[in-house]
Amino acid sequence: MRRVRATALALAACLAAAPGCVAFHRPAPVPGQRLGAWAEIRDAATRRYLLYDGVTHRASATAAHLTPAVREARVRRLAEWKSWTDAEVENQLAAERVAAATGEEEFLVAFYTAQLRNNDLDAKQSIWHVSVRRGETEVVASEIHSERSDAEVRNLFPWIGPFDTIYRIRFPPIPGGPLGDQGFVLAIAGAVGRLPLDYDLPPVPNLPLLLPAPPEQR
Repeated sequence: MRRVRATALALAACLAAAPGCVAFHRPAPVPGQRLGAWAEIRDAATRRYLLYDGVTHRASATAAHLTPAVREARVRRLAEWKSWTDAEVENQLAAERVAAATGEEEFLVAFYTAQLRNNDLDAKQSIWHVSVRRGETEVVASEIHSERSDAEVRNLFPWIGPFDTIYRIRFPPIPGGPLGDQGFVLAIAGAVGRLPLDYDLPPVPNLPLLLPAPPEQR
């Protein structure tokens, strides 16, 4: 009882104090998820497609193309959030530059399907075919794996929905040089339908968070 009373008194004292009582502030990253250079660069590299069968929502995909500029901006945003030292920032930037130097193209994709069993981009016998198309050239994904959707990933990419599965999708070097942020389509196609994420179209800043119905288990 004494401990409960002491806790209650501490709570009351904090609530009665000036608004700077930090213990009860809602945690949020600073700078905010949709503010600053990171948000601008991320949004410019992001596309979304919603697949409907009439009025029935079948699937949706939101993709961020992880270009060298996006990788560097992500490091600098994490450095702000985590208070990294200059040495830590340089180490992270160096690692990202090494990864980018391979020439592989990488995307982070938030994928939703109305039926849970259809959300299988990383399966060996997936119902989906994933490729990049630029002009007459088409390159098939070389690696797809699912990723844990933790608080860091969701704060970096605030359009990730509660029923999305997060995938990292990699492609070998594309004939004709790096993709950039325009002039190609990231295509996810299957018997359920096609989701063309078209980088010829302009990006939509501040993509909203999608809240579709929970996927069916069958």
